Amino acid sequence: MNAKILVVEDDERLRTLLLEVLGPEGYQLASVDSAEAAITYLEKEKVDVLLTDVNLPGKSGLEILPVCLQHNPNAYLIVMTGYASVDTAVQAMKLGADDFLCKPIALNDLISAVKIAVQKLAHPATPTFNQNSSTSPIIGKSVVMLNVLEQVNIIAPYKINVLITGETGTGKELIARAIHNLSPRRERTFVKINCAAIPSGLLESELFGHERGAFTGAINQKIGRFELADRGTLFLDEVGDIPLELQPKLLRVLQEHEFERLGSNRTQRVDVRVVAATNGDLSKLVAEKAFRSDLYYRLNVFPIQIPPLRERREDIPLLVRYFVQKFSRRQNKVVQYVPADAMDALVNYAWPGNVRELENLIERAVLLTPGKELRVPLAELRASTANADNSAAGAGIGTFVSAGPSIATLEEAERQHILRALRQTEWRIAGAKGAAALLGMKRTTLQARMRKLGIRRPV
Repeated sequence: MNAKILVVEDDERLRTLLLEVLGPEGYQLASVDSAEAAITYLEKEKVDVLLTDVNLPGKSGLEILPVCLQHNPNAYLIVMTGYASVDTAVQAMKLGADDFLCKPIALNDLISAVKIAVQKLAHPATPTFNQNSSTSPIIGKSVVMLNVLEQVNIIAPYKINVLITGETGTGKELIARAIHNLSPRRERTFVKINCAAIPSGLLESELFGHERGAFTGAINQKIGRFELADRGTLFLDEVGDIPLELQPKLLRVLQEHEFERLGSNRTQRVDVRVVAATNGDLSKLVAEKAFRSDLYYRLNVFPIQIPPLRERREDIPLLVRYFVQKFSRRQNKVVQYVPADAMDALVNYAWPGNVRELENLIERAVLLTPGKELRVPLAELRASTANADNSAAGAGIGTFVSAGPSIATLEEAERQHILRALRQTEWRIAGAKGAAALLGMKRTTLQARMRKLGIRRPV
């Protein structure tokens, strides 16, 4: 495609360099030095790609975007800035930007971004996060989770570093994969490394690789994770555990896109998008001088906070059903029902291990279930709650909070839950609109529960 590109840059040397770099690619090029000049040009000429700086004299480069789309609805918009921030990225996205480059811009990144733009103009279909997709492992319809997924959709197309924070087991890697899968890099590799699981002495070699003979035991050349993730995404899990002495080298590769393997003087250049995650407070580590502030700011360009499971309890029934179906298929089971008392217990439990703990419990429950009705080991939840309450009492602080009715009064909670369902269905038990269907159990099971709990229809 012989694409026409308009470059908007007030720095004459950089503008000339951009034109020299893009010229050999065969594009039709035009350039201006201000937003006003760009708007005038766009009102008269058609363009396929707009490449604009944000910080221009007079009007901001962001003001060009809606004008460009007004006259060129299918144009691909690339924004450049030396002052990247979440607010700027979100504002650019809302105004129609398709890509976002942080200065100083590596020339390879620029060429790659323009090529992607031209390819997308030829093949305009672009993926978006589909909550209802059967292949999506991210389950949840709560407001807090929908906000997280909205942030994923906003940031995924841009080559901006993302820092995902949240407690252990909340699904940080799933969010990182979603960002990769929705990005222009989705055809390339997604490489992950747990920085806390690798001894500090070996972490540098894992990240950057080494040459043969670089140290004792280095009998072969090793390619590091950054090279493996070239033109793809690198997920740095538990990034707060990276040793302080290694952080300058990580900062350099984030800023300059280059590094040397251990034992080598040859500089390696890479094009890697970094998504980092931590279950700790990096800002606190910065204050304690245990984490470099400049590295923190480089990683924390776009933060995403994943809520713990106890803060999105309305998602628990969805997750339970998803995991029951998943493990039923895997274990060749026919589990179809989740008893109301079990679901109530699962919803009211505080889940200190978050989604991972819930998944493990449901996997074990499916394995132990002989028939169609899920047998949840409620005793484990009661024991965990009791132990946590005792620990909190002994420490004098509330480190574990169980919302809603206590597990100790589960029978009364179940009774009230069934009564609400019966009143809602006007005491109809069977049928598609009956209480049994509403509660997700068989009619005979509901009648047995009613007899056990002494529930009778009022006269």
